[in-house]
Amino acid sequence: MWAEAPVPAEEQRQRWDRENWTGGSGVSRWFSRPFPRASAARRAGRSVTFLVATLMVGALVWVGHTPAGENSEALEAYREQTLQQNAEAAAAASEGAGNIVPTAVEAELGKGPKIDGPAPGKSTSITLRSGDRNRKGVLSLPEGYTKEQSYPVLLAYPGYKESAQSMHKYTGFDKLPAIVVYMQGVSESWEGAPYSKTKDGEDVRFTMDMLAALNTTYNVDRSRIYAAGMSNGGGMVAKLACRKPDVFAAVSAVSGAYYKGTRTNCVQDTHRAPSMLEIHGTEDETISYSGGKRHGGTYLGARELVDQFVARNGCQPTPVTTALAGDVQRQQWPMCTAGTSVVHLRVGDGGHRWPGDASGTSGAASSSAESTSYSLNATTEVWDFLSNHRLT
Repeated sequence: MWAEAPVPAEEQRQRWDRENWTGGSGVSRWFSRPFPRASAARRAGRSVTFLVATLMVGALVWVGHTPAGENSEALEAYREQTLQQNAEAAAAASEGAGNIVPTAVEAELGKGPKIDGPAPGKSTSITLRSGDRNRKGVLSLPEGYTKEQSYPVLLAYPGYKESAQSMHKYTGFDKLPAIVVYMQGVSESWEGAPYSKTKDGEDVRFTMDMLAALNTTYNVDRSRIYAAGMSNGGGMVAKLACRKPDVFAAVSAVSGAYYKGTRTNCVQDTHRAPSMLEIHGTEDETISYSGGKRHGGTYLGARELVDQFVARNGCQPTPVTTALAGDVQRQQWPMCTAGTSVVHLRVGDGGHRWPGDASGTSGAASSSAESTSYSLNATTEVWDFLSNHRLT
C-alpha cells in the first residue's frame, strides 16, 4: 500500500477538531487509539523533551479537572502535540522506503473441525476435542452474520469458579459485531494459577484449537483476533499475549490474577506484543490492586503487569494520566510500537467485580462481599479498545 500525499497542516488541524474535539469526551476518545509513532531516529532525538511534556500535560490534567474529568488546557496541549506528531510522521513516510506504509497482517490459525454453531444473532453451547479432553464453550454469532464478509473474533475467559454461561450473562459480549466464544475452563479454572487443573500450555492449545475450528467454519478476520478475561481469566489472557503475540491483535484483562505461571516463557523474538487494556479496582479484596499472595502463590499488582507490556511494546515509561467520570483514572503510555497501545484504568470505587455488571454474578471466587463499580461499563471499554486494533 502506498502512502497518501501529506495533508496540509491547517487541514490536519481542522480534521483533528472534527474527529476529536468533542467537549467533555475528547481525551477519552483520543485515548482509545494508538499514539502516532515516528521513525526510530526521531523518537530517540525527542525522548527527553517528550517526557518533560508528558509530565507537564499530566500536571495540567490533575489541576482543576472538570466534572467530566477533562481539562481544556490539557486538551489543547494534547491537540497541538498530536498535530506535531502527525506532521513528523507524514514527513518520515515521504522519505525513502518507496513511501510504503505498514499494513495489517493475518494470524496463522490453521484448520480444524467444523463447528455446529448457532444461527446469526443466537448463542449455543459447543464441544471441541483438544488434546485428550473434550472442551466446551458458548458460541455467539453477530446479528446479520454472512459469509460474504469477515468478522473479528473475541475469546472470553471467565474467572475462577465462573462458567462460560455466567460470563455470557454479565458481559453481554454477544451483542457485539463479532464472533464471540465464551471459553469454559477445566474445573472452572485456567492454567498458570496455583489451583489450575490443566498443565502448562494445555489451555493455550485449547485456544488455538478453537481458533482453527472457527477459521474453518466461519469467515474470520485473521487480523482482528482478540481476547478478554476476568480474574483468573485475565491471567489467562496475559498468558496468551505472552505466548501468542503473533495471533492476538489486542487483549484486555479485568481484575486479572497474574500468577507466575501466566507470564513465563514469553515469545521474545517478535517486533510487537499485543495491545493491552488492563482494568482493576483499588477496592479489590480478592486480587489486590497492588499484588499479593493467594492459594499459596504470589501474583503481580496491576501496574506491575502493565509495566511488562509497556516494556515489550517499547513505549515511553511515563504514562499520560487523566481523570475520567466517577473515580476512574486512565493511564496511557505514549510512543509504543506502531499500531499498538497500552492503557490502564484504575477504578477507585471498584472491587473484584466486572464494572457495570448488573447481574451480580462476576467475581464468583471472592470470599467477601465486593463492590461493583458503575463509574464505567467494562464491556463497552473493552470492546472500544480491542476493536481499534489490528495485527500489524
